[in-house]
Amino acid sequence: MPLLEMRGITKSFGSFQALKGVDFTLDEGQVHALVGENGAGKSTLMKVVSGVERRDGGTMTVAGEAVALSSVAEARAHGIVMVFQELALVPSLSVAENLFLGDLPPTISHRDLRVRAAALLRDIELDIDPAVEVERLSIGEQQLVEIAGALARKGRILVLDEPTAALSAHETERLFHLIERVQRNGVAVVYISHRLEEIFRIADQVTVLRDGALVGSVRVAEATPEEVVQMMVGRAVRTEAQVSRMTGGPSVGTFRFQADGLDANEIRLAAGEVVGLAGVIGSGRSRVPGVLFGLEGVADWDDKPIRSPHDAIGRGIALVPSDRKTQGLVLGMSVSHNLTLSVLKQVSRQGVLSPRREEAEARTWIDRLALRPPDPLKIVGELSGGNQQKVVVGKALATRPKVLLLDEPTRGVDIGARAELYDVIQSLASQGLGILVSSSDTEELVGLSDRILVFREGRVATELVAPVAHEEVVAHVTGAQ
Repeated sequence: MPLLEMRGITKSFGSFQALKGVDFTLDEGQVHALVGENGAGKSTLMKVVSGVERRDGGTMTVAGEAVALSSVAEARAHGIVMVFQELALVPSLSVAENLFLGDLPPTISHRDLRVRAAALLRDIELDIDPAVEVERLSIGEQQLVEIAGALARKGRILVLDEPTAALSAHETERLFHLIERVQRNGVAVVYISHRLEEIFRIADQVTVLRDGALVGSVRVAEATPEEVVQMMVGRAVRTEAQVSRMTGGPSVGTFRFQADGLDANEIRLAAGEVVGLAGVIGSGRSRVPGVLFGLEGVADWDDKPIRSPHDAIGRGIALVPSDRKTQGLVLGMSVSHNLTLSVLKQVSRQGVLSPRREEAEARTWIDRLALRPPDPLKIVGELSGGNQQKVVVGKALATRPKVLLLDEPTRGVDIGARAELYDVIQSLASQGLGILVSSSDTEELVGLSDRILVFREGRVATELVAPVAHEEVVAHVTGAQ
């Protein structure tokens, strides 16, 4: 008997049908991958499982018992816990308080709570002070805290939605170890990811959705990555970065920078060169783009200081931040407004926004980045994750930079959109831009970079020149080499 069985699940939002009669089964102790492009219905199906959304039609059983889950609390009562792609932590509360949020007694002993939290964090080998506020953690650390909180609830079905999107290679290995451990204890895991190498590493079964419908479900041991991609997108696309290497170009300039937790470092950049930044959480790697853009710390570009983002943009430096929804976009505004936020002076006349100029500028980037749908009036929050990311890239490129800083450029982006973004990076490099890519995806760095700078304990510990093997990068990142 399946632990979870769903038959003919339907769900609509107004006139939009998000799920079209989807079947899904999950066995005890199984890792079942759920894949598909952005908008395929993966998260919606799992929101039905976790009680966030109520299904419109179909049936669902848990351990043979028919259920109609109407709340997260009801789903948890059946042993179902979901860790969402968009984190559900309370930033102002401590790690300990977040770990047990929803399961707190009427009278709280913060000392006891910290002791319990420390034991849980120690159990998953996460070196974080349970008393620290969540807002002081990196995105990757916050993701691990949320996963730890899910494990603390000891459910029998654990749903992970893009759990490694903000994790380094080392932290991803830690997560895989945790999954294997809970799997041995009979916990079933639904694993939503765009990273096929992860699915073929840890999953037993893979189910593919496209446009809200079930395409098929196969055993991982009996499938190939190419077959799964074909099922996902209905066409053959490359799954890795394949950017042509720089053949040599003039120097664009040199960054010198430091910040709390970051030693004094130097990065040289040539025209048309892609330099990758690698490192585990806490290595300092994830903070580098913000420091170079003048958001924190001290930085200079060719011996001239960058005191603010205004300075950076004026020097021809643009940033695509890691968290597009809170740092890169105004979700309630149109595509056109978002694309031109960085160049309001250029699309205005005598201080008044010119709709004609704004639309012309927006159309430039909509066409160049193959934005779908190609509608400048579309609200950005209604776009898929991949197309939202294209808007953030377009907004940065609208400043006509000489240097582009990309922080986790394909986080939460489906395979098709990822390939398109790689094409954009290739095109930009061929036009002479200097590009820095900070990424927790080692395969991405290997495929994109002419050089990879490995950060450890706040400094550049190693420089690797392409071609370089994935295993070699991992060895340097984790300190094994």
